[in-house]
Amino acid sequence: MFLGREKELKMLRNYYDSNTFEFGVIHGRRRVGKTTLLKESITGKRSLYLIAQQANSKTNLDLFSQRYGELIGAGQIRYNSFRHFFIALFNEKDLIVVLDEFSYLTEVDPSIESLLQELIDAYKEVTTIKFIVSGSEIGMFNNHFSVSRPLFNRQTFSYHLKECDYLESSLYYPKFNPEDKVRAYAVFGGLPYYLSQIDDKESIEENIKRLITSENARFSNEVNMLLHTELRSIQEYQSVLQAIHSGSTKLSEIDSKSRIQDTAKTSKYVKKLIELEIIEKEYKFLENPNSKNHLFRIKNNFIAFYYHFVWKNQAARVLMNSDDFYDTFIKDDLEQFVSLRFEKIGEQYLIRQYKSRNSEPLMNIGRYWYNDRKTKTDVEIDLCVQTKRHIHIYECKWTNSIVGEGIMNELIEKGKHLEADKYGAFSKNGYHDHILDKDYDLVMVEDLFK
Repeated sequence: MFLGREKELKMLRNYYDSNTFEFGVIHGRRRVGKTTLLKESITGKRSLYLIAQQANSKTNLDLFSQRYGELIGAGQIRYNSFRHFFIALFNEKDLIVVLDEFSYLTEVDPSIESLLQELIDAYKEVTTIKFIVSGSEIGMFNNHFSVSRPLFNRQTFSYHLKECDYLESSLYYPKFNPEDKVRAYAVFGGLPYYLSQIDDKESIEENIKRLITSENARFSNEVNMLLHTELRSIQEYQSVLQAIHSGSTKLSEIDSKSRIQDTAKTSKYVKKLIELEIIEKEYKFLENPNSKNHLFRIKNNFIAFYYHFVWKNQAARVLMNSDDFYDTFIKDDLEQFVSLRFEKIGEQYLIRQYKSRNSEPLMNIGRYWYNDRKTKTDVEIDLCVQTKRHIHIYECKWTNSIVGEGIMNELIEKGKHLEADKYGAFSKNGYHDHILDKDYDLVMVEDLFK
């Protein structure tokens, strides 16, 4: 069953409905659902779906020719060159062509890029086909469409497909209650491949055991497989990820903790992991993106869960059954882990709210931290929002305690540093009655999924 991605489907179908030539690029990391999206987008339309194989150029040409022959009812067709094959496609009328794993093809035949450039320039004013290329290679878009490459500026549109947010992810487990939907997203993240394996007739605990910690779990080796697929040598990357997970947030700290002891090398590893969308560079709220006042953190929830609970306990995982492993290493710490990802859910909620309901557009959103000179302590504000005229700040509480006046007063005090003028909170367990009638934006967990 295809779930979510309504915005992306609408975008693609709008391009398909145009009466002009379109050359589109869809790119994004593995497991993000590019193939599923593209196949869904061409359902019911005259289309040719091609997927390049990690094979030589002739093998791919034969496979493509066979698929095209099936489409036009001509049986087995053989083309002597990609030039003749692509010319046949460009002479079609109102055909959608999807060429998936584009990089596999250009690796074995680099001339494909120049050939497509030539044909696009020759046919773009007279053909109505829609030609879409897609790929999972790191930096695929930059590698094939940078200023120095033949296809530069030939695309009519491009789209970077990213993980589903918490709300779209929840479509995969509708039977979970709101709290378990938060937990599921915190553990498994927003990659459709992972989400499709979750069984909402089971508990979160049962899903974790079945998919991650049991002996033959589907995702037991997922992180190692991802890193081996994308990177030449994973040892240093593993050390970088473990360093970030354990609290090293600045490059110098990561370099020291990972024992690489060469910040230039560590910087390259960090950059690669950012390209893979495994980690992210987090800027302090209102800071210039060129500022050095930033932190690194693991972006992908599933990978964060893996490094928090599994990676450092691999030996125990082999020796224990999944029930014992869960009870020993996960059970008592799971809620604390979820609380660390809860802030990002609040951020995604506010982005949706400001896009759909608020009259003021959202200009900036993020976390803010500073050192209080009076108390000589580090202070953090979980969520901050900037509009044209206001700054709103929020506390995020994934605890069993009810949010009361004391917490809101502390937030107001912290907000003076930003000259905030509106306050709110996200709470797992609700609010005291005496703050409900005040002008706070108070969000319950169930509100996240309305």
